[in-house]
Amino acid sequence: MSIRTKLQSEEHVFEALCRAKFKFPGCQKIHISKKWGFTKFNAGEFENMAADKRLLPDGCGVKYIPNRGPLDTWRALHS
Repeated sequence: MSIRTKLQSEEHVFEALCRAKFKFPGCQKIHISKKWGFTKFNAGEFENMAADKRLLPDGCGVKYIPNRGPLDTWRALHS
């Protein structure tokens, strides 16, 4: 079972999962991810990269814009 929630409701979700794990047989573990949403970036990295305009929204994920490549594309993004 997987749940994604806001950081402010983490305690409520943790309690709900603790109660729900007795409903399923076998060993159940609760893992709290350090990733930001559906991306591959950690939360701290994500905020820094978004502030530097190195991430663009792309549906439910983001598109990473590296620091190298054609200068014209970089100027278009940062103008």
